Amino acid sequence: MPTPGPASVLDVAMPTLDELLAAILADLSTDSPYGIGWWAPHPGTALRILISDQLYSCTESVSTNMIEAALHLLELGDYTDRHSDRMANCLTIIDGRLSVKAPRPNNPLEELGIQILRMHVVGVARAVAGALDCLAGTIIGVIAVPQPILKADFDRVRRHFRKLTTNVRSEGERVQATFADKLEHLINLAGPPGWLDWELEFRNMLVHRGRRIELGQFIRREPMLYGPSGEPIPRIRVVTHLPRDPGRSDVEVLREPSRVSVLAEDADQTLKGLLKSTKSLIDGVASALLEVWNWRRAHPSSLTQPKEQWPEGVSTKSTGFPGYAPGFYQFNPDLGMTHPVIARRMGAAALYDESRSQWDTFD
Repeated sequence: MPTPGPASVLDVAMPTLDELLAAILADLSTDSPYGIGWWAPHPGTALRILISDQLYSCTESVSTNMIEAALHLLELGDYTDRHSDRMANCLTIIDGRLSVKAPRPNNPLEELGIQILRMHVVGVARAVAGALDCLAGTIIGVIAVPQPILKADFDRVRRHFRKLTTNVRSEGERVQATFADKLEHLINLAGPPGWLDWELEFRNMLVHRGRRIELGQFIRREPMLYGPSGEPIPRIRVVTHLPRDPGRSDVEVLREPSRVSVLAEDADQTLKGLLKSTKSLIDGVASALLEVWNWRRAHPSSLTQPKEQWPEGVSTKSTGFPGYAPGFYQFNPDLGMTHPVIARRMGAAALYDESRSQWDTFD
């Protein structure tokens, strides 16, 4: 009996996305014209192969990122509880005054606890934003958006659809315009106002900007404990708050002291909501994309694949990096094992020995 798989175990299974992925895989042609067969002759054989394989890879990677986000969230909950429990008794009452003294770490894990907690916050944010950028690649491929699929960016794709006019001239443009309306509707439906902009700005702050000052507070633990003489024993729970406007700097935020600079909820609550909203959006978008994919297959000439999706042609560029221990292990690719899906992708990309020479003749 097959196991449910990591996505189901972590509650990030998305059956409609899996259905779309299966449809894309089934349409990969392992012989001429290669790539997504019904795209031919557009946008040329070499570009069709490159775009087709990247479309499959992007779609598959949406789930990979969501699984990673869920794992980070699971670990974040554990380390949040550990850190909070460790700090539970850091408050004491001396002569009627509260005194705060953080306990000394007893082992390397306690020494690293707060750093591990931060790592998982970053991990959730990076992974959910990665899922959206991969979803952008899927949108580019399925909807025939004239943007580079290899460097897909969800915000850029969204801006493209916002610029579409309602004055459509063809059935293909009507399909694109309809999807644009659905996308905004699905974004609004998936979470509170501004959730998507906050998610992308938070990821950008963590990955590309200077980190914001971290703010949190001590909350009284319930139930209250009392000592032998009836005196209350203060015990606390640590609550971490994430920035309300992560796209702004600390100085920009702190110059407005009357405005609350953080979200009035625990970071764990924010990130759980973020994962749920992202999953909801992906589910809805996958359903809309599957509908477009089936329509395009039945009407292949109504919406052709644009060359702008791979603007620089076949790349042979190399960084020239040899590694830090070049030659330490010899890699021999003469014999290997792989998954049947990868074998199909290689066939559809004309990468087997008997077909690779055709690349010199591709348009």
